[in-house]
Amino acid sequence: MEAEINVTKIIKEAGGVAAVERACLDAGVVITRDAIYKWRLTGIPDRHWRVLIPLTQYGPEEFYRANCVARATPYPEAQEAAE
Repeated sequence: MEAEINVTKIIKEAGGVAAVERACLDAGVVITRDAIYKWRLTGIPDRHWRVLIPLTQYGPEEFYRANCVARATPYPEAQEAAE
């Protein structure tokens, strides 16, 4: 897992904003490029993960971590989560 994962890296790996928009539309998800650009500040909505995960090497944990970074929310480390 990459330590510095963020939404920008996920979008880039998925092929960029246009590719993400196209993949969403192909999956029947109506979305605009403006909405995708906003993900960098708001995080990737969970409902879109099913479309993006297959386009990247990242899984749900990395998407969650990237959303925490975008939202300036602390990511619980494994030891903290176990307590």
